[in-house]
Amino acid sequence: MKFLLPLVLLVSTMGIAQAESLPGSLMHCDSRFFSELYNQRAAFKQAAPVTTDKAQHAWYAPKDDSEATWFARPVEAGQLTISGYWQQKSDLEEMGKYYFWGLIFDESPEAVMQVLSQVSWHKNDDVYMANPMIKLSGTGDWQVNSGAASGIAPAKSSVERLVLLDAFNGKSRLLCSVQGNVTDADLLPLRPDLQGAAK
Repeated sequence: MKFLLPLVLLVSTMGIAQAESLPGSLMHCDSRFFSELYNQRAAFKQAAPVTTDKAQHAWYAPKDDSEATWFARPVEAGQLTISGYWQQKSDLEEMGKYYFWGLIFDESPEAVMQVLSQVSWHKNDDVYMANPMIKLSGTGDWQVNSGAASGIAPAKSSVERLVLLDAFNGKSRLLCSVQGNVTDADLLPLRPDLQGAAK
């Protein structure tokens, strides 16, 4: 019996360590963000209507093609205050397709970086970048992209994903970007909210 209690404590501690904040889940730039929003939907549906699927993902559907979904009530996430959700897409033809999604905070980019200090941030012009990854379009595995740079289009046969942080109207945006020669095979595993949508 005395061996059981430490094991239970260890399992409980592991469970707590694996729990992730919504801003933290966004740092992966994949479907974990939508899964975490589903887990926390009780708090976030008070801010704005949330759409869910059977695979336990949740997201905010844009209204009137607006890029920003502003929250009726800001949501506290640790030391950060989330006041909205951002999603945007652009087709620059020869330069590729660009998809952005993420959170709007009341705090400055510097305050956001201080909270999300477990990653290595790099400044490029007025934008901070983290976790850059690259892969061949439609196939292959994601690999660390040491050559990522803001404002430079990905190579024609490649797809990039990375975290971007910038100042926005006195607030800050923490965004994921998937860009380049993006196919459904590249995009949909990361963006379950776009299943069946016009891309």
